[in-house]
Amino acid sequence: MKKEELKQYCKLKKEIGYLQGRLDRLYRKDIPVVAGKVQASERSYPCIRKHVSVQMYEPVANDKLNEAIAILEERQRRCSEKMLEVERYIDRIEDSELRQIFEMRYIEGMKLREIAEQMNLELSGIGKKITSYLQVSNNSKKSVL
Repeated sequence: MKKEELKQYCKLKKEIGYLQGRLDRLYRKDIPVVAGKVQASERSYPCIRKHVSVQMYEPVANDKLNEAIAILEERQRRCSEKMLEVERYIDRIEDSELRQIFEMRYIEGMKLREIAEQMNLELSGIGKKITSYLQVSNNSKKSVL
């Protein structure tokens, strides 16, 4: 996985929140109710067809709303999948210290200085560990392919 993909995690989390806000507004949106007619039949024999008036949401507005909701829900699902990929990648890091560094950096969005203070490590060492692991990880993937 590349550093740019890992950095997307926090942005994806924000995007999911933004999309959820938009979805919440769409779920609350009022659609006009109109009168419509449907065909029905008597329950008993002989089944005679008749037209019945019903109240329904305005079809065009309802279809547009449902399409907008479907698009946003799909975007939200794709964002969640990408976040899960990052979490799985970090979870596969065997070294505990390095895994914590990756979690703090890419999942929690902490700065290198904050990570160094919290883990009681040298600031320059944090960046080197991340870069080194990513290079080894990406090179081992290429050699397998």
